[in-house]
Amino acid sequence: MKKTIILLAIVFALAAPLFAQSTFSDVPRDHWAYDAISELEDAGLIVGYPDGEFKGKRTMTRYEFAVILCRLLPFLEGGEGADVNGLVKKSELDKYMLKGDYKPAENADLSGFASADALNKLQALMDEFASELAALGVDVNVLKADVAALKSRVAALEDEQARVKITGAASFMVKDVISGDKPAMDIDGYNDIHGLAKRKQSFYKDVQIDIKGRVNDKINLYTTLVMGDFQRKMAGQDTWDSMSDIVPYYMYAQSIDEKWGDIRVGRMPFQVNRFLFMRDTETSYFDIDRLDDGNWSFEGFDYAKSFGAIDVRFWGNRPVYDWNDSELAYLSDQKISVNLGGQLGFSFGDARITAVYDKMATADRIPYKMDKPEYYGATLYVPFGQFYVDGGWFQMKPNKGLEKSTMFDAKAGFENDKLSVAAGYKKVEPNWFGWANPDSIFDIGFADNYKGFYAEAAYNFTDAFKVYGEYKKYDEVEDDAFEYFDEMRYMKAGISYDVTDLDNVFAEYEQAKDGYKNDAITVGWNRKVGKNAKIKAMYQYLKYDKFQKSHLVAGQLTVTF
Repeated sequence: MKKTIILLAIVFALAAPLFAQSTFSDVPRDHWAYDAISELEDAGLIVGYPDGEFKGKRTMTRYEFAVILCRLLPFLEGGEGADVNGLVKKSELDKYMLKGDYKPAENADLSGFASADALNKLQALMDEFASELAALGVDVNVLKADVAALKSRVAALEDEQARVKITGAASFMVKDVISGDKPAMDIDGYNDIHGLAKRKQSFYKDVQIDIKGRVNDKINLYTTLVMGDFQRKMAGQDTWDSMSDIVPYYMYAQSIDEKWGDIRVGRMPFQVNRFLFMRDTETSYFDIDRLDDGNWSFEGFDYAKSFGAIDVRFWGNRPVYDWNDSELAYLSDQKISVNLGGQLGFSFGDARITAVYDKMATADRIPYKMDKPEYYGATLYVPFGQFYVDGGWFQMKPNKGLEKSTMFDAKAGFENDKLSVAAGYKKVEPNWFGWANPDSIFDIGFADNYKGFYAEAAYNFTDAFKVYGEYKKYDEVEDDAFEYFDEMRYMKAGISYDVTDLDNVFAEYEQAKDGYKNDAITVGWNRKVGKNAKIKAMYQYLKYDKFQKSHLVAGQLTVTF
């Protein structure tokens, strides 16, 4: 079946005098509308004026637009005088009606057909110009009946195709140390220190296929399949011969009902907020949305319902442990068998406050070790024009008589079209375990026993040029608790520039100081390749105090479909 080139949208635009020409003397070849006018002229929809001009600056009359509409109508029937090569016809649609032998996955692509929305607009045009079309000899009543029949066919086809939608992304990545005294530690926290001891794999693949199935107007099914070795690498597992692994990363049903509320059941993306059950970003070098959105993969149910300004949410689930186990945090070296919790929220304008409670338990009871902790706390977000405050307080209450641990994080910020700036204070007491890594600097990942200030800012000089920076200063909460640092300072400064609409370059300098001083200089390039592909390439110089330094390169090709 031919993939259709629909001219309806072009005709709708002709209601305003915005087009130019191809052979018309008053529109040169370098005019912005030259190609559009050429298509209309070649299709026989416009002929211009006797003096050879298009007169694009002149307002079109109703009768002139009716003539163009009249010339368009034969395309619907494939009538005499209409060049229907590549254009949709009713007879062609009839072949693809929803009969017993029709299989959307096997029959022709219908994406080029006129949409139901386009036909609604065509019908509105016929109603508006009924008298002018009748004056030109068009039987408007018969034509309306034909369009109505065509609309029912198109609507049925659109409805069937919308039942199953398949999208996805494929990323191909390479990263390796190209030279240096010793391979320095990656700033994403994953250590390539053994790079000189063995020939390691540095090429990784990640293919994600998302399938959405519509059961009815209220229930959808979602499945995300993942293939490749990138997550296995991030989990420290063997990456050889792993393309055969097909992992059901998500697989759940979702019901959206205004009266009864929304519920998800199955293996689903899950987090509570940025303080509790939020997954840390996977890597500094590569961009994979599934791993950077903060969601864990959990199995169970998640229910939410709004009552005006008040909303409630309840969940009962457990982490997914059937693959890449080392990627997930454990509780007292045990897997989590159950996690139950709820949230009460209140929104007033753009401001929001929530109260949260959660309780989890391990599969086994372990003497003298925490195996059934409780969490409770609250979050607050309040905007004041271009200013805002954002924060949260949570406390973990362990069992077995262990001491409580508290996390507090609050910041204030300002944001407009040019400038965004924020500063805050954070305190995480020893033994905090919140399923959210509050901070990570270079290869030092620490989730408890620190307090201090942080700040971040970004300024857009133009739409293409941006500068940004970040600063953190943390100290220990308890000096007698074992830590890798007594004081930690971190700074980052970067620039980003869109060289063209397709090309972006960036550069960053980072420094972290605890007992040692770590430095990193990074330069990179991002390139859009058409609408569905992009390339990222970067170089980084790493220096780990006086001991290690290296030159690292990384690249990524991502294709979406």
